[in-house]
Amino acid sequence: MHITIGQIINTHGIKGELKVKVFSDSVQRFEGMKRVFASATEQSEDKVELHITGIRYQNDIVLMKVEEIQELTQAEKVKRYYLQIPEEELLPLPEGRYYIYQLEGLQVWEKDVCYGELIEVMQPGSTDVYVVSDGKREILIPALKTVIKAVDLDRKHMEVELPAGLQEIYEKR
Repeated sequence: MHITIGQIINTHGIKGELKVKVFSDSVQRFEGMKRVFASATEQSEDKVELHITGIRYQNDIVLMKVEEIQELTQAEKVKRYYLQIPEEELLPLPEGRYYIYQLEGLQVWEKDVCYGELIEVMQPGSTDVYVVSDGKREILIPALKTVIKAVDLDRKHMEVELPAGLQEIYEKR
């Protein structure tokens, strides 16, 4: 399984450098990497291996040079491609932190009430928001330690304690 870690959003210069939006908390996520796999869609099995020869930073964008691309016209062909790595090459996370792909699909429970499946993680600002759906309605749950009580990836289970008022809003819908 390959995990998406960024997307080529544009080219940079005439020598085929790539502008990459990083899908990670850290723009330095590409530091020390030797290769990535590029594909036109996140689900595509057709991937091109790219060997990284240089990394620079421009604010929150990575400027990446790869061995296989030497000029602007080659770089334009991979614009909007997703950059992925094999799951086993992901950087380990601290205790209690998870990759988004690990959270999507979890069943979200509060005691004996199942709110549904976590279908999306929104990142609007300083706190992520989990979108949970039971197929008929959705509930937005803030990803706070006071709300998220336990995550069990093996059981595909998340235990929550909704803030006062949020459960009532959910029940009225």
